[in-house]
Amino acid sequence: MKTLVIIIDQPRNLSLLKKLCENKKVNVDGLVLYKAKDPLPTPDKKLSEELKKLWNLHFKKRYLSEKKFFGLDKSITQKIEKKIFVNNVDEFRSKKVFDFIKSIKAEACFVAGTPIIKDPIFSILPENKINLHLGLIPHYKGTITMFWPLYFLEPSMAGTTYHIMDKLVDTGEIIHQNVPNLTHGDGMHDVACKAVVAAVNDLDIVVDEIMKRIKHNIKPNKDISLRKKGRLFKDSDWKPEMLKKIYNTYDDKIVDLYLNNKIKCLKPNLIKIKQV
Repeated sequence: MKTLVIIIDQPRNLSLLKKLCENKKVNVDGLVLYKAKDPLPTPDKKLSEELKKLWNLHFKKRYLSEKKFFGLDKSITQKIEKKIFVNNVDEFRSKKVFDFIKSIKAEACFVAGTPIIKDPIFSILPENKINLHLGLIPHYKGTITMFWPLYFLEPSMAGTTYHIMDKLVDTGEIIHQNVPNLTHGDGMHDVACKAVVAAVNDLDIVVDEIMKRIKHNIKPNKDISLRKKGRLFKDSDWKPEMLKKIYNTYDDKIVDLYLNNKIKCLKPNLIKIKQV
């Protein structure tokens, strides 16, 4: 399957690229690689000393979790002959990227972690354009969607969704969903990393499903009800003050509370690819 990959070069997304490269049914013929932000960003000088400490703790924990689960090796990108690097949103939506994508003539496209893909680039992507969304659609749509389940004391609702992209955010047909295997001691970022691991482990199943759809010309199922279900989170919804709840109130032990039946929350009704 002639495949285009569009990702941010974070360890979790590179694990998706690596798995695709290992699949003998997939030819990664093109790669658009968006440069990731600093994994250890500096807090705003206007924040209080308490919030600066929580900010640094939060992002250090994220860095260490990703290092633990995925490593920091980015050499997998060197194996892709045709690739283009972008540093910001303007470059990402530029004619240079448009022309590159058009030249690949891909049968399928896998996307993870990037800014919203808009026209005219969206319209030249293949029909089977699959986004790995870090969140269970429709419950958690938009951005920072591995933060919110823990913040709202719903660790059972942390997970991932492979879905067919459409022009609206996180409203395309859901293909396959995963949740992590939660264990005592899991912090917020461990949950996020475990969720990605579970999704990547099932990537071969998703590839087979997409190949079947291409072979039999199966069109995406447009479920317009997904536009109204759940909540669409924006970057502006997140505030550094929210870290107090995670680290001061709960000491990043929300998973332990859930596993010890100290907090009750919903169990997700996952959509899964049926395997023969």
